[in-house]
Amino acid sequence: MRTRNRRPALALVMATALVLAGCTRAQTDADEASDTLTIVAAIAPQTLDPAKTAQNNAWLEQLAYEPLIVRRSDGTLVPGLAESWHYEGDDNTTFVLQLRSGVTFSDGTELTAQTVVDHLAYVVEAGGQMAPFLAGNTFTATDALTVTITAPTPNPDFPLILTQDYIIGGVIGAAGLDDPSTLGTATLGAGPYMLDPAQTVAGDHYTYVRNPHYYDESKVHWETVVIRIITNPQSVLNALRTGQADVAVGDPSTAAAAEQAGLTVASSLFLWSGVVLADRDGSKAPALADVRVRQALNYATDRQAIADALFAGIGSPAHQVTVPDGYGYNESLAEAYPYDVDTARTLLDQAGYPDGFALEIVTPQYQQLNLIAQALAQQWEQVGVELRITDYANANQYAADAFGGVFPAFMTAFGHIPIWMQGPSLFLPTAAFNPFKNVDAELRQLYDDAIRASEADRQEKDRLVIEYLTTEAWFVPVVMTGLPYYARDTVSGVVTSAQEPLLSLYEIVPAS
Repeated sequence: MRTRNRRPALALVMATALVLAGCTRAQTDADEASDTLTIVAAIAPQTLDPAKTAQNNAWLEQLAYEPLIVRRSDGTLVPGLAESWHYEGDDNTTFVLQLRSGVTFSDGTELTAQTVVDHLAYVVEAGGQMAPFLAGNTFTATDALTVTITAPTPNPDFPLILTQDYIIGGVIGAAGLDDPSTLGTATLGAGPYMLDPAQTVAGDHYTYVRNPHYYDESKVHWETVVIRIITNPQSVLNALRTGQADVAVGDPSTAAAAEQAGLTVASSLFLWSGVVLADRDGSKAPALADVRVRQALNYATDRQAIADALFAGIGSPAHQVTVPDGYGYNESLAEAYPYDVDTARTLLDQAGYPDGFALEIVTPQYQQLNLIAQALAQQWEQVGVELRITDYANANQYAADAFGGVFPAFMTAFGHIPIWMQGPSLFLPTAAFNPFKNVDAELRQLYDDAIRASEADRQEKDRLVIEYLTTEAWFVPVVMTGLPYYARDTVSGVVTSAQEPLLSLYEIVPAS
């Protein structure tokens, strides 16, 4: 069956071009495992250490490291190494996990609460990409199978952080924690598979075989899983066409061809691409200090035209910094800024810029952000705004200038992530995407209310944060896109959703 979800999420895409990829345990059982599942990924890992690797290499860890909590393809959370979990108190600072008994790591050691505590402490010490999510937390083995995490400030998203999507939920066994130097090239987890070094060539392909100690054999559907690294999008597509692989991370440039070739294409929107109007205090671009100017730029943007021209079939217009069914999505703002040149001109006139102004902006050359910038330059010219574009082929140079406050505005692509994570990533004074350190007391209060809210109230509180960012026009979201996945008819279970746009490897089963 061919699936394609054109509606839109730890994880965001910026200078490092991070793309979340995740896997969960299968939802269906199989009496016997089939022979081999071959998967194609686009980026070779620098390390296999779960505490240090980047999210775009998540598959390589998640085959071998069972997460504490599993997020399935429909977004629901189910037990992994933890049988249950809950918050204590009403301030979202104390989180308790009850572990599964009888779990053994691939090195033969048993899962205990102390192992989990040591693992989480190692994650923080290692200082990898996910370490900030746990920094300052206290980890305690309350008893042999109970772990308590205490955070210094409210964190309503512990259940998500400890899923496969953020990698660090996959617990490292005692042998690996005793000698972390082994984790870069070997796996020491409690997942259904383990790396076979004899059948692995670093940077080319990684072969995983069944973990004889895995606690639930009925959830293992393959004798062997091979992850091949192929960087060229056309070559990835050809590998599936010719039967060299079963599943692959696709690319927007080949999605239409994949469908024409009869492949399953699964994609859910989870990225918004557009402009960060960073200089909201007007230190470099005085016009941006006026909310009417920022709103005018939004009204001057023909999002549908850009989506049609640059992302035909895979993109939709974006009006807010999330996606439909995403964190804080506000249906009433689905078309917050319809293309309206007259309104844009009126707002500019009211703000004291009847003839427009010049705006410096920097863009990288990935995710077609430079092409979006060129389209915006043509559109904004109609209201008198001259967009002066600096286009960097070097992503590091772009990052240095964009996040260093060299330019008053910059292009970006950002994944929909929980509001608790969005704050320190996107809009709080310490956020990388707030290089001018703008302070907004009202926004801070809305954020604090959201992260302290009960589960019943959190959705509404999240919407208030997104509503404020949208009406205050801190950004010009332009288009929403997703990451396509391709599959041959040899497999089934290649499904994504707005709640879980990251393909679940362990939900992939042999085609019936």
